[in-house]
Amino acid sequence: MTPDDLPDESALVPYAASRFEAKRVLVLAPHPDDEVFGCGGALADLAARGAAVDVLLVTDGAAGAADEESRRGIAARRAGESRAALALLGGGAVHEGGMRDRGLGGARASLEDLVASWLAKTSPDLVFAPSPVETHPDHRAVACALLALARRPAADAGAAALARATVAFFEISQPFRPNFLFDLTPVLERKRKAVRAFASQAADRDYEGFVDGLAAYRRLTLPPGALAVEAFAVFPGPLLARPAAVLAALLPVAPRVPLSFMERVAVLVSGRLP
Repeated sequence: MTPDDLPDESALVPYAASRFEAKRVLVLAPHPDDEVFGCGGALADLAARGAAVDVLLVTDGAAGAADEESRRGIAARRAGESRAALALLGGGAVHEGGMRDRGLGGARASLEDLVASWLAKTSPDLVFAPSPVETHPDHRAVACALLALARRPAADAGAAALARATVAFFEISQPFRPNFLFDLTPVLERKRKAVRAFASQAADRDYEGFVDGLAAYRRLTLPPGALAVEAFAVFPGPLLARPAAVLAALLPVAPRVPLSFMERVAVLVSGRLP
């Protein structure tokens, strides 16, 4: 292998920040907090410029509940935290999908129908969602629901709405190769306050530190004035009907010769070759 076997770095990651343009935004959050951790800064910027923001909390976020009563209590608390966080970012509406936390993989048809209904209901210009290379199974399930919807017949209202939208995948548990960088600097403190609104989650894990760490790393290719950055992989909705093309765009770049596409997927997912 020689250096010529790899693309130039300027072709692999943006060297300038961008801003989203949209009037109607739908965020697909597998759990209450994903909408803030993954794209909270971009939401603050969009809301400040007049965009209408709808956040769908797909699951109840209550995987650790001991019984149904405690599940309802956890779900209510976490949804309340999402509403408080979104208010800190500039406002919007939070909707509860009510599906079971860590249960999305076994409820694919219901998940696809839920996502389709909200796409049809909101008719967004811009959809934020976790990427299909996330490590959390619920995150991957939501991304895969979008990929499946893109292959539904054009007469399907959800598929038609998706075809009119731009989709921006965000990263939380797994970085990917981005094609869009948003400079968080002007709204950084607002995002940090929104992250802190999820007190129930901060009790167990340092999510604020994780979010800050990823945002600091993503400054790498931007000028020194960028203090923190959110990274996205942005695609026109119709491209999601070609999942292999989406995955190829997200995966780290490998030399042109040694690994096949499926081998690269296997290494990313499991850390070993099939």
